[in-house]
Amino acid sequence: MDELKSGFDRRVAEYKKQLDEFKANNEAVEALKKAHAKELAAHVQEHNKKYNELLTEKLNSEDALKAQFEIEKKALIKEWQTKMNASVQQAREQEQARAKEVMDR
Repeated sequence: MDELKSGFDRRVAEYKKQLDEFKANNEAVEALKKAHAKELAAHVQEHNKKYNELLTEKLNSEDALKAQFEIEKKALIKEWQTKMNASVQQAREQEQARAKEVMDR
């Protein structure tokens, strides 16, 4: 009977040992999961920050291009307005000269 009890106690002790090892492994797995989650969150934050910086840079670049476009557009409009006014003035003078010729005949 002592032999059975001794065998039973050994198996109980072995199961307790396995249970303790299992708990320790679970705790290690949980610690690894938490460490991985932190690492992943840091990675995501870092790349989000880089993306936001790139996006801000792109938007600023687009704004600068739009401003440059507006400046150049206004300069072209002014240049063509001046040329158009000169053409209109020249056409007016030619018409007046023709009208004067016709009137002088």
